[in-house]
Amino acid sequence: MINRDAPQVALDAPIPGQGLTAPLGGRPWQRPSEFNTPEEALAFYVEKITDKRTSQKMFDLLQLGLPVDKLVDTMQLGGVMEGLHSVDVGMVIAPALHEVITGMADKVGVEYVSMATVDEEAPTESQVAVVMDELRSEDDTLSVEEEKPEEEVSEEEAEKVVRGLMARKK
Repeated sequence: MINRDAPQVALDAPIPGQGLTAPLGGRPWQRPSEFNTPEEALAFYVEKITDKRTSQKMFDLLQLGLPVDKLVDTMQLGGVMEGLHSVDVGMVIAPALHEVITGMADKVGVEYVSMATVDEEAPTESQVAVVMDELRSEDDTLSVEEEKPEEEVSEEEAEKVVRGLMARKK
């Protein structure tokens, strides 16, 4: 049985948090991209990175040890966020962009790291967690063994002990 006196739920109410977001199409990645083909996007990036000032900054980053693949990922993700191209165009141009950057670095003699590598000898997070747990348990057993029995205090000394501000007087 339907209670006609109950207030009706508005189905066209705003979604919680909707007022805190930008309107649809208000963000660059929500609009049509500036470059629709991989060729256009790659031409844009090549023009950008062959600029003398930009290429010097890029070489500085490579000399500091930034892997080329991370630089390429950052560039193409930034392009997506700025609405220059779509995610799929960015993924398609990434290998070509990697080759352009490594070719430029080779030409000027800049040493670089091509891809970020994982140190095979470095312990994994789970191995570190296991060792930390073992150390904590050893530390607990050591602290239990090292505890000394408390010395007995006479009644006179107990009364002399300074207590906190909220301590009651006898």
